[in-house]
Amino acid sequence: MLGKILIYTGNGEGKTTAALGHAVRFAGYGRNVAILQFMKGRKTGEYRFIEDNKFIDICLFGPPFFLATSQATLGGWIKGKGVEFVSLDLFTGKRKSKRVAADKLASHLRLSSFEAHKRKAKKGVEFANELLRNRKYKLIILDEILYAIKFKLVNEDEIISLLERRKNINFILTGRFASERIIKIADLVTHLEEKKHYFYEEKKTFPGLDF
Repeated sequence: MLGKILIYTGNGEGKTTAALGHAVRFAGYGRNVAILQFMKGRKTGEYRFIEDNKFIDICLFGPPFFLATSQATLGGWIKGKGVEFVSLDLFTGKRKSKRVAADKLASHLRLSSFEAHKRKAKKGVEFANELLRNRKYKLIILDEILYAIKFKLVNEDEIISLLERRKNINFILTGRFASERIIKIADLVTHLEEKKHYFYEEKKTFPGLDF
Protein backbone atom coordinates (compact mmCIF):
# COMPACT_ATOMS: atom_id res chain seq x y z
CA MET A 1 0.00 0.00 0.00
CA LEU A 2 1.27 3.45 -0.88
CA GLY A 3 2.07 5.48 2.22
CA LYS A 4 -0.23 8.32 3.13
CA ILE A 5 0.72 12.01 3.24
CA LEU A 6 -0.97 14.01 5.99
CA ILE A 7 -0.77 17.78 6.22
CA TYR A 8 -1.51 19.94 9.26
CA THR A 9 -1.41 23.60 8.32
CA GLY A 10 -3.10 26.93 8.99
CA ASN A 11 -2.55 29.73 11.50
CA GLY A 12 -4.13 27.91 14.43
CA GLU A 13 -2.42 26.08 17.28
CA GLY A 14 -2.17 22.29 17.35
CA LYS A 15 -0.31 21.32 14.20
CA THR A 16 2.68 19.78 15.94
CA THR A 17 0.41 18.42 18.66
CA ALA A 18 -1.70 16.58 16.08
CA ALA A 19 1.38 15.11 14.43
CA LEU A 20 2.74 13.92 17.77
CA GLY A 21 -0.60 12.30 18.50
CA HIS A 22 -0.15 10.21 15.38
CA ALA A 23 3.37 9.33 16.52
CA VAL A 24 2.08 8.06 19.86
CA ARG A 25 -0.68 6.11 18.13
CA PHE A 26 1.77 4.55 15.69
CA ALA A 27 4.21 3.64 18.47
CA GLY A 28 1.33 2.06 20.39
CA TYR A 29 1.26 -0.64 17.72
CA GLY A 30 5.01 -1.22 18.07
CA ARG A 31 5.85 0.57 14.81
CA ASN A 32 8.84 2.86 14.39
CA VAL A 33 8.39 6.61 14.03
CA ALA A 34 10.93 9.31 13.18
CA ILE A 35 10.22 12.94 14.06
CA LEU A 36 12.39 15.59 12.40
CA GLN A 37 11.75 19.01 13.87
CA PHE A 38 12.84 21.81 11.55
CA MET A 39 13.59 25.31 12.86
CA LYS A 40 13.63 23.94 16.42
CA GLY A 41 16.74 23.49 18.52
CA ARG A 42 15.50 23.24 22.09
CA LYS A 43 14.30 20.20 24.01
CA THR A 44 10.63 21.00 24.45
CA GLY A 45 8.22 19.11 26.68
CA GLU A 46 7.28 16.64 23.95
CA TYR A 47 10.95 16.02 23.17
CA ARG A 48 11.72 15.26 26.82
CA PHE A 49 8.75 12.93 27.08
CA ILE A 50 9.39 10.81 24.00
CA GLU A 51 13.19 10.86 23.62
CA ASP A 52 13.51 7.58 25.52
CA ASN A 53 10.64 5.83 23.75
CA LYS A 54 12.07 2.82 21.94
CA PHE A 55 9.71 3.22 19.02
CA ILE A 56 10.09 6.97 18.44
CA ASP A 57 13.25 8.81 17.44
CA ILE A 58 13.18 12.60 17.51
CA CYS A 59 15.84 14.89 16.02
CA LEU A 60 16.21 18.66 16.06
CA PHE A 61 17.26 20.55 12.95
CA GLY A 62 17.27 24.18 13.98
CA PRO A 63 19.13 26.70 16.12
CA PRO A 64 18.00 27.18 19.74
CA PHE A 65 15.55 29.87 18.67
CA PHE A 66 13.46 30.70 15.64
CA LEU A 67 14.78 34.21 15.98
CA ALA A 68 13.42 35.39 19.34
CA THR A 69 9.96 33.96 18.89
CA SER A 70 8.13 32.69 15.85
CA GLN A 71 5.03 34.79 16.49
CA ALA A 72 7.14 37.95 16.47
CA THR A 73 8.78 37.29 13.13
CA LEU A 74 6.26 35.52 10.92
CA GLY A 75 5.53 38.74 9.11
CA GLY A 76 9.14 39.72 8.64
CA TRP A 77 11.17 36.76 7.43
CA ILE A 78 9.10 35.24 4.64
CA LYS A 79 11.40 36.52 1.89
CA GLY A 80 14.41 34.78 3.43
CA LYS A 81 16.28 38.03 3.90
CA GLY A 82 16.46 38.11 7.68
CA VAL A 83 14.48 40.17 10.13
CA GLU A 84 12.52 43.06 8.72
CA PHE A 85 10.57 43.88 11.87
CA VAL A 86 10.65 42.69 15.46
CA SER A 87 8.89 44.74 18.10
CA LEU A 88 10.77 45.01 21.38
CA ASP A 89 7.39 45.48 23.04
CA LEU A 90 7.01 41.72 22.77
CA PHE A 91 9.99 41.17 25.03
CA THR A 92 9.58 43.86 27.63
CA GLY A 93 7.71 43.45 30.87
CA LYS A 94 7.11 45.43 34.01
CA ARG A 95 10.37 44.27 35.53
CA LYS A 96 12.52 44.35 32.42
CA SER A 97 14.15 47.37 30.86
CA LYS A 98 14.16 47.76 27.13
CA ARG A 99 17.93 47.49 27.19
CA VAL A 100 17.78 44.04 28.76
CA ALA A 101 15.18 42.96 26.22
CA ALA A 102 17.25 44.34 23.36
CA ASP A 103 20.40 42.55 24.56
CA LYS A 104 18.50 39.29 24.86
CA LEU A 105 16.99 39.75 21.42
CA ALA A 106 20.37 40.51 19.86
CA SER A 107 21.84 37.36 21.41
CA HIS A 108 19.00 35.26 20.04
CA LEU A 109 19.36 36.78 16.59
CA ARG A 110 23.05 35.91 16.44
CA LEU A 111 22.28 32.28 17.28
CA SER A 112 19.36 32.15 14.86
CA SER A 113 20.51 33.85 11.69
CA PHE A 114 19.02 32.90 8.35
CA GLU A 115 22.22 31.08 7.38
CA ALA A 116 22.26 29.14 10.65
CA HIS A 117 18.70 28.00 10.03
CA LYS A 118 19.49 27.12 6.44
CA ARG A 119 22.46 24.93 7.40
CA LYS A 120 20.40 23.06 9.97
CA ALA A 121 17.46 22.63 7.62
CA LYS A 122 19.71 21.24 4.89
CA LYS A 123 20.98 18.61 7.31
CA GLY A 124 17.39 17.77 8.15
CA VAL A 125 16.49 17.16 4.51
CA GLU A 126 19.60 15.02 4.03
CA PHE A 127 18.66 12.99 7.09
CA ALA A 128 15.09 12.53 5.84
CA ASN A 129 16.45 11.11 2.60
CA GLU A 130 18.68 8.77 4.58
CA LEU A 131 15.70 7.54 6.59
CA LEU A 132 13.78 6.94 3.39
CA ARG A 133 16.63 4.83 2.03
CA ASN A 134 16.97 2.60 5.10
CA ARG A 135 13.17 2.24 5.44
CA LYS A 136 13.26 1.47 9.17
CA TYR A 137 10.49 3.92 9.96
CA LYS A 138 6.92 3.52 8.71
CA LEU A 139 6.00 7.05 9.75
CA ILE A 140 8.22 10.08 9.23
CA ILE A 141 7.08 13.42 10.62
CA LEU A 142 8.56 16.57 9.14
CA ASP A 143 7.54 19.05 11.80
CA GLU A 144 7.51 22.73 10.71
CA ILE A 145 8.79 21.77 7.26
CA LEU A 146 6.13 23.96 5.66
CA TYR A 147 7.60 26.96 7.47
CA ALA A 148 11.05 25.95 6.24
CA ILE A 149 9.80 25.81 2.66
CA LYS A 150 8.06 29.17 2.91
CA PHE A 151 11.11 30.85 4.43
CA LYS A 152 13.33 29.36 1.69
CA LEU A 153 15.40 27.29 4.07
CA VAL A 154 14.74 24.19 1.97
CA ASN A 155 13.76 23.67 -1.64
CA GLU A 156 10.16 22.62 -2.14
CA ASP A 157 11.15 20.45 -5.12
CA GLU A 158 13.39 18.38 -2.82
CA ILE A 159 10.56 17.77 -0.40
CA ILE A 160 8.13 16.80 -3.15
CA SER A 161 10.73 14.43 -4.59
CA LEU A 162 11.13 12.88 -1.14
CA LEU A 163 7.39 12.36 -0.83
CA GLU A 164 7.08 10.89 -4.31
CA ARG A 165 9.66 8.23 -3.40
CA ARG A 166 7.89 7.19 -0.19
CA LYS A 167 6.47 3.82 -1.38
CA ASN A 168 4.86 2.33 1.76
CA ILE A 169 6.16 4.94 4.22
CA ASN A 170 3.73 7.47 5.68
CA PHE A 171 4.61 11.15 6.02
CA ILE A 172 3.17 13.96 8.12
CA LEU A 173 4.08 17.57 7.34
CA THR A 174 3.26 20.49 9.64
CA GLY A 175 3.53 24.27 9.57
CA ARG A 176 1.77 27.27 8.14
CA PHE A 177 1.75 28.16 4.47
CA ALA A 178 1.16 24.77 2.82
CA SER A 179 1.55 25.40 -0.91
CA GLU A 180 -0.92 24.24 -3.55
CA ARG A 181 1.69 21.78 -4.84
CA ILE A 182 2.05 20.15 -1.43
CA ILE A 183 -1.71 20.12 -0.85
CA LYS A 184 -2.29 18.49 -4.24
CA ILE A 185 -0.15 15.42 -3.48
CA ALA A 186 -1.44 15.02 0.09
CA ASP A 187 -4.03 12.44 1.10
CA LEU A 188 -5.29 14.38 4.12
CA VAL A 189 -5.15 18.12 4.72
CA THR A 190 -6.33 19.70 7.97
CA HIS A 191 -6.38 23.49 8.19
CA LEU A 192 -6.35 24.80 11.75
CA GLU A 193 -7.83 28.26 12.14
CA GLU A 194 -7.04 30.61 14.99
CA LYS A 195 -9.95 32.38 16.62
CA LYS A 196 -8.22 33.70 19.71
CA HIS A 197 -4.75 33.44 21.30
CA TYR A 198 -3.53 34.66 24.68
CA PHE A 199 -0.07 35.42 23.24
CA TYR A 200 -1.18 38.63 21.60
CA GLU A 201 -2.39 40.02 24.90
CA GLU A 202 0.11 38.54 27.36
CA LYS A 203 3.16 38.53 25.02
CA LYS A 204 4.52 35.28 26.41
CA THR A 205 4.34 31.52 26.04
CA PHE A 206 3.94 28.84 28.70
CA PRO A 207 5.85 25.58 29.31
CA GLY A 208 3.54 22.64 28.74
CA LEU A 209 0.97 24.63 26.81
CA ASP A 210 3.25 26.06 24.12
CA PHE A 211 6.54 24.16 24.26
